[in-house]
Amino acid sequence: MKTLNLAATLMLLGTLTLGFSATIDEQIAAITSASADERVELVNEFKETLSTLSDEDRVAAITLLRESVDQDGNQLQMRTQTRSRINQAEQAGDMLRTEQMQQTRAGTQAMQQNRIGAGGSDGSTPNRFMGNR
Repeated sequence: MKTLNLAATLMLLGTLTLGFSATIDEQIAAITSASADERVELVNEFKETLSTLSDEDRVAAITLLRESVDQDGNQLQMRTQTRSRINQAEQAGDMLRTEQMQQTRAGTQAMQQNRIGAGGSDGSTPNRFMGNR
């Protein structure tokens, strides 16, 4: 009879622990996917759940939450670094295009000044080809 009671108690305890694990996993999933305002409320609910757990279960739940948040934090950091690199590449491309436009403009101006200075087609300078005056 004692063995039966002990087995029943252990099974009940295991079921409760699994129930808490599912609840904790669900709460952590909700926390990681929530907006900032919702996250505050969900973390407060999570704290209430933690207060009902044993010390060992509490440590396990907190560790699980930290690991989950750390993974999301790393993903966010990676996205931020990627966006920063993209912005730098776009700025470098813009600078290169600006430099090329300035060089083209300077070349065009130089060609126009050379044409005008050499008796261009504007009619202001007489044609002195082959010594004709």
